[in-house]
Amino acid sequence: MKPALLIAALVAILPAATPSAVSAQAAGAAAARGAVEVRYGQWTDAARGGRVVPYKLYLPKGAGPFPVVVHSHGLGGNREASTYILQAVAEAGFIVVTLQHAGSDSGILAGGGRPATEAGVVAAGRTGMTAEAAQSRYGDLPFALDQLANDPALKGKADFARVGMSGHSFGALSTLTAVGQRLASAHNETRFAEPRIKAAIAYSPNKPRGDDPRQAFARIRTPMLHFTGSEDSTPFDLEKTPFERTTPYQAITGADQYLIYLDGADHALFGGRRVVTGQLKPIDGPQMEIVKAETIRFWNAHLKGDGAALSELCALPKRLDATGDAYVKAVRCGPPTPIAPVDGLR
Repeated sequence: MKPALLIAALVAILPAATPSAVSAQAAGAAAARGAVEVRYGQWTDAARGGRVVPYKLYLPKGAGPFPVVVHSHGLGGNREASTYILQAVAEAGFIVVTLQHAGSDSGILAGGGRPATEAGVVAAGRTGMTAEAAQSRYGDLPFALDQLANDPALKGKADFARVGMSGHSFGALSTLTAVGQRLASAHNETRFAEPRIKAAIAYSPNKPRGDDPRQAFARIRTPMLHFTGSEDSTPFDLEKTPFERTTPYQAITGADQYLIYLDGADHALFGGRRVVTGQLKPIDGPQMEIVKAETIRFWNAHLKGDGAALSELCALPKRLDATGDAYVKAVRCGPPTPIAPVDGLR
């Protein structure tokens, strides 16, 4: 894999739209953005040695109360991660907060600039993959939820009985850990489980490192939507193929699970970096629309109690047949969608 796939944008531009179409799209996007206020800030956790947790808050305008979604970025990312997804979620009527995890954020790439070689990428990334960095980011979630719950500006506006979490890559692991994935090397295997999380989305999840998948995910009782794609790989993967990223979906049996596997989708699609640079691949636009639409549908179903959205999730395989594969494991939807078992689950 080229390092650009992990830390920089690929130079590929979508076909140009007509001036009138561009104008109409821009006007619509501006109106939607106007319905969401964005705030930046940081919290300091005295109980963890003064650890600073920067955040970006997307706040829908209106009285609320709105469900809350917390997002965790991937290795080398920051609070600007996955903006195209999270902005759309906020516009759909959810308070969204993106956390920035010191020790595994963009700070690991500072100093000498972005590495030019894959070896440089891996070396920089390894500094953010220590047990200390991982446990620090896992601890950011309960701290952030406490801070949000005590924020007077959110009183009456945020509904903390309806909280979801999403994450990309390392953030997907953070999300899975929050809903009960065990840490086999830890003294208390699930001490970072957060009962306030009622639903979760994992973008580019991984199979468990050094653990049996069935045992690693046995305690998860949270409905989840998983996203990956046929080109979703990085230099850090233990997976032999991108399809092995479906391991969490296949192994979790304690709650409704949904999986979207997009043809040609790579790791960077879900982090949204190419959106920031404007260097989109030709397939990015349509796939981004799928990611946004299905993300919102899942949150509507599981955080807003939208019965229609819940029913529509059952139709994922049929709805996405032309753009990839989708799978459903939910008793109310009938038999599970057949899927080829990955290593460790055969």
